[in-house]
Amino acid sequence: MRTIAFTLLATTAMFTIAPALRAAPPAAEPAPKIPHMSRPEATAYVEREQLAIEPSNLVSPILSGDAETVEALLSAGVDANDLTDMPKPALRLAASACANKELKPGAALTVIEVLLAHGAKVNESAPSELSALMVAAQHCPAPVVRRLLQAGADIKFKTSLGISTLSMAFITGNLDAAEALIDAGARLSPEAAGKLLKDHQDDKRRVALVNKARGK
Repeated sequence: MRTIAFTLLATTAMFTIAPALRAAPPAAEPAPKIPHMSRPEATAYVEREQLAIEPSNLVSPILSGDAETVEALLSAGVDANDLTDMPKPALRLAASACANKELKPGAALTVIEVLLAHGAKVNESAPSELSALMVAAQHCPAPVVRRLLQAGADIKFKTSLGISTLSMAFITGNLDAAEALIDAGARLSPEAAGKLLKDHQDDKRRVALVNKARGK
């Protein structure tokens, strides 16, 4: 009887412990550490770094993922939407930084958070061939795409050739971005879906995502 009781107790214990041994759900994406400076702190920073308070000085730190310098310039008085001597709007520039594979993970997202905190417009007022979201669809990881969408990026933006942000993600092979766009409601026309699957029928993930985007 004692042997049976011990066996039953051990068996019960195994079933009690088992749930704890199950694989934990994936951890949430860590929130980026966003630098914040007061106006005096920012002014002291740019003076120390010998930076003029002008938009063009944002270019290098945005592309290199230097969120601290971006924060300093903006807090010192640079307008996040001032295009003076800028090659492109600040958020689009930040999204293009994702193409730099030497950039630390999360650096582009942190810069984008800083720009958004200072009022950078996620959709450009002047007609453009590209948008921040379109560039992110090409180069950036899913968290950047989701953040831009959360900020109000136009998911229906298309190039002059009619290419949507979702199609662009598929064309460039950025399936993580494509999935983020699909989850946000982006869809493909039957014609676009057919083109995007041509010569890719063996890519199971692509096929599944395209079928999801056209409602299959």
